[in-house]
Amino acid sequence: MKSLLLTGVLFVPMLLAGCSSTPLGPYGYTDNYLERLDNAAGSAVLPDDATLSRFIDFYSPLDQERIASSMDQIYAKDLYFNDTLVTLRDRNALQKHLLATAERLSHMSLQPVNVIRDDNQIYLVWVMEARFSLLGRERLSRTIGISQLRFNLNGQVFFHQDFWDSSQGLDQHLPLLGPMTRWLRDH
Repeated sequence: MKSLLLTGVLFVPMLLAGCSSTPLGPYGYTDNYLERLDNAAGSAVLPDDATLSRFIDFYSPLDQERIASSMDQIYAKDLYFNDTLVTLRDRNALQKHLLATAERLSHMSLQPVNVIRDDNQIYLVWVMEARFSLLGRERLSRTIGISQLRFNLNGQVFFHQDFWDSSQGLDQHLPLLGPMTRWLRDH
């Protein structure tokens, strides 16, 4: 009972402080996306089926060996990458991010559900499964999302924006954030 009271005493002021003000613009995520989307419009080409398959295979499964051997072929040196958790601007930073992600996961795979070709870009609808250990227990995260992709003339991705709800996937498994996320979603 004391721990519940202590949690409430600590948590409620933090929650109220977080809700007490509205951030002033610009809103980084949205503004970065729109700026990069405009900048990327003219130089994108639709990839052939082999190039798109190579991209999908890169993430199925995501592993350190594949990242190390295929990164230069899959992604352009200068890029825009946002997976809802991080925004990156170059291939080396993305490679470090993906290597760290693969190291933390027992397994991750991407199952394509639909491919939508629109002008000079691809919208890839997918189901992602990730297995990882948390607090000594194996966890499974299964979520759906969409990747908006633009490829250059060399068949490399230079614009990659993921749209997915991390609270339906990874966040729900986190010790403090998970229960709060599930409660907010239900209410």
